[in-house]
Amino acid sequence: MIGFGNAPDIGAIVALLGTSFCSFLMGVVFRKWPGEVQAYFETLDGSTSFLRPQTYRVLIEGSGRVLIVLSFVALLAAGYLLH
Repeated sequence: MIGFGNAPDIGAIVALLGTSFCSFLMGVVFRKWPGEVQAYFETLDGSTSFLRPQTYRVLIEGSGRVLIVLSFVALLAAGYLLH
């Protein structure tokens, strides 16, 4: 008998593409406007009482880099599922 490969789960692929898109957008926002992101998050959490403003800004920029890397990892995983 001839066996055919299973069709990729389209829901998983769409979820990975959505994760990639959102991660990339948030990563760009975090890296491009860390001051505005810092001002917004200061109103939401009390972490500024534990961190200096410069440390908080470096943390935001680092998170932006991690989100961009996560975006590319999600794209690679979606491509792997399509293969």
